[in-house]
Amino acid sequence: MSEGIEKIKFVDEETNDEIWFEVIDEVILEDTKYILVVDEDDISTILKQVNEADDEVEYTLVEDEDEFKKVATEFMTSEDYDIEV
Repeated sequence: MSEGIEKIKFVDEETNDEIWFEVIDEVILEDTKYILVVDEDDISTILKQVNEADDEVEYTLVEDEDEFKKVATEFMTSEDYDIEV
């Protein structure tokens, strides 16, 4: 991951609530970028990049259980942090 702490804003499409996440790590699997993020309550999740245009990048929650496990397993190989599924 690059130097410094990167933060991104996620807007829940159902509630329009804004959630700020700190980006912990990123991985590219099968040409798709995934990021491991943590919110202000130290709850982590994985977001999947679905679109990129100009300076805006669009992410969505990884909802498919098999896809989530595959990506989480990849993040679990890092020795920089400890995550559990």
